[in-house]
Amino acid sequence: MKLTNWKIILICFLIGFSSNAQEYKNVSICWDASLSMQNRDIEKDFYFLDAYFKTVQNAQVSLVTFSDRVLSKDTHQVTSGDWSSIKKELQALTYDGATSYESLSSYVDTGEVLFFTDGKQNLGSGTPNFNGELYIINSNKSFDKASLNLLSIVNNGNLVDFNEKKDSDAPFDNTNQYSGTIYSGTAGLQGADIYVQGNESNRVKSNVTGGFSIDGRVGDTLVVAYGNKLEKQVLGENNTLNFSLEDQGIQLQEVVVSETIGEPEETITTGYGEENKDKVGYAVQSISSDDISDAATTPDMAIQGKFSGVNLGQNEDLSQVTMRPRMTLLGNVYGLIVIDGVPLRQSDSASGTVFSSDFINPENIAEITVLKGLAATNKYGSLGVNGVLLITSKTATYAKESGGKPDMARLRDNIYEDKIKVNNKTLVTPYLKELKNGKSIREAYDIYLNQRERYWNAPEYFLDVSNFFLGSSPDLAERILSNVLEVENPPYEALRALFLKCTEQENHAMAVFAADKMLEFFPNKIQSYFDVALAQKNVGNLQESLNMLNGMVSGDANLELNFSPMEKMVGTEIRNMLNQNKGKLDIDKVDAKYRNNVTYNARLILDWSVPDAEFSVQFVNPQKRFFTWEHTEIGDRKRILEELQNGNSSEQFEIVGAETKGEWILNATYLGNRTPKNEAATFLKCTVQYNFGKPNQRSEEFIIRLQENGDEQQLARFTVD
Repeated sequence: MKLTNWKIILICFLIGFSSNAQEYKNVSICWDASLSMQNRDIEKDFYFLDAYFKTVQNAQVSLVTFSDRVLSKDTHQVTSGDWSSIKKELQALTYDGATSYESLSSYVDTGEVLFFTDGKQNLGSGTPNFNGELYIINSNKSFDKASLNLLSIVNNGNLVDFNEKKDSDAPFDNTNQYSGTIYSGTAGLQGADIYVQGNESNRVKSNVTGGFSIDGRVGDTLVVAYGNKLEKQVLGENNTLNFSLEDQGIQLQEVVVSETIGEPEETITTGYGEENKDKVGYAVQSISSDDISDAATTPDMAIQGKFSGVNLGQNEDLSQVTMRPRMTLLGNVYGLIVIDGVPLRQSDSASGTVFSSDFINPENIAEITVLKGLAATNKYGSLGVNGVLLITSKTATYAKESGGKPDMARLRDNIYEDKIKVNNKTLVTPYLKELKNGKSIREAYDIYLNQRERYWNAPEYFLDVSNFFLGSSPDLAERILSNVLEVENPPYEALRALFLKCTEQENHAMAVFAADKMLEFFPNKIQSYFDVALAQKNVGNLQESLNMLNGMVSGDANLELNFSPMEKMVGTEIRNMLNQNKGKLDIDKVDAKYRNNVTYNARLILDWSVPDAEFSVQFVNPQKRFFTWEHTEIGDRKRILEELQNGNSSEQFEIVGAETKGEWILNATYLGNRTPKNEAATFLKCTVQYNFGKPNQRSEEFIIRLQENGDEQQLARFTVD
């Protein structure tokens, strides 16, 4: 498709006719070879180069190709306008990988720069600054106009967009117009360039220092560029948008007033049942099943570190519990355990008699309350002189509601006798079968290039293929993996799987971009905010990470979302970050309740890529006793529905107590997806943080892929010291 005469004249005008035919001009061509650029109209790009070299007859050309990194830099000499050697190299290029501009400027020599790109930088955040005159050329119909404009502004360059239409080509619909007012802020931020992305009329207002009025429609994006920063705001249903220009960017001025009326009475458990907290004249400490680690296989693990002044005996058995203040020096110091109103036989420290409590099933505990002093002796007399542990079972709670009889919550038949499950099966998919036909890396890669268009809509495709090449060519594997960022409108499952895979491989830089893209595309999922915080922490941006975490617990991260389902995980992360980085962080906005440290022998975090995946994880402790945690609608329908509503897909488990030291095994069983049409594979990751909260804290990560219903795999095997 040839350009019209006026466009040829425009290009010639931009380039100028100042070059001397006898001199060789230094020219750099930066050619975007990322996956999205395979859709470029290369004939238009070549037409531009042809017009350029008709003007610049003689040139020393540095050809720099790039995608997720700089791929090559070759030198060509153009004489009398003959650029055929450059054209031949460009025609032979392969388009693959995400897009990064990070190191481009260091590869570009002085002189004019021809930058061919669609502006979709998704594996970098920097804007290159070139020394010479810059021409940005885009022939791709799908492009990031804001990014291209920012490149032009920062470099005082020229933008040639072959997709830009004349005003007469696309009449503008003036319905749903907007007017806004932008105020000048800090002096260094004045002079912004403002435009509406998606609107072809009255688009740009340059060097704004005061008010402005600009047309736009519902769904358009208001873009403000200042310095090397860029801020965007999608236009919604309001007729007026008020903005203020601040150091942090463009912020919507909004005040939200909420009111709570008629809050219910707060009750606590006492020896006489539920009482109004305000009417009880003594302090009572309680925890619910939500506070008990799902990894607790014994009752003593259920209360470890949960109550102040409560300690277990030498063997860390619940029956040897002691509570300050002790009421005797020479007699029995052990407290009394009461389950569903029935006192258990009391161990005696004086005689050495111990009645084990290991028959209590921690999974069936609904609530534990500690009673001391008057609160303990009021009902239980001398038996409660050393304090009382009141345990209410879930069975009793259910029986109270249904009229059934409690079974004392005994744990039975949880001895692990199975062989260790290790998945030795090789993953088999149609595309991996094809790749195995390649007799070399080059042949296998060529097969991948031919097949990818058939499969890249499957969220797991790029991850599986990347894993195929990982052992033989890590750089190639990383490039293939980065293609998830290049896919138009990628599904959440693909982005979350990419994030989990990158963190497991310690590719923390790419994990940041995966998390950022999740937040951009799925801001309604609270998991997106937590993943951004973890990604920032892993690359060393601790303050940014803390700010995001603090925004989650305060709700300021997104006032429209409910972050409470992740409060336990987020709070633990904040405490740990403050303890591990004392004096290095600004904690003025952190609530005092998150400033105390917590320590565990180990902390486990389970993450899964498909929100509606159903699976179970069997935890086997060093004593070969196990419990099974189910992520199924049948097992916990309320939890599943809350996860789908709020968008969280992770869980934490604490391992505490002497009995937890030794080898642990985690086995996973896949039970399919709740949504029948959702055939995405689930990537399940386990992060083990050893000596959590202590100076010698360290981490290890395990990840498996689940797709076939009934698939059983060993998720992790590790030793707690």
